[in-house]
Amino acid sequence: MRFIDRLCPPALLYLVFLALSVGLDVSFGLFLTAAVKSLFGLATVVVLDALCSVDLGVVAWFIVAAPFVITALATAISMGLNVDG
Repeated sequence: MRFIDRLCPPALLYLVFLALSVGLDVSFGLFLTAAVKSLFGLATVVVLDALCSVDLGVVAWFIVAAPFVITALATAISMGLNVDG
């Protein structure tokens, strides 16, 4: 597919994560959630690709990586504080 071939790396990575997430939602029978997630996810892919096309690839990478970094930090902090939850 030409659209996928022309995506910049952050948008392509986000599209892969989106496909996995939507696939899990469909396998659990959450069809409305999968539809809404697909709609907003594809809009995010377009925005990420637009950022790359105007030489703002660093911002696109930040948008893709920030949730993973925040989750890792929160996990490390909660493990360090011995939070059982």
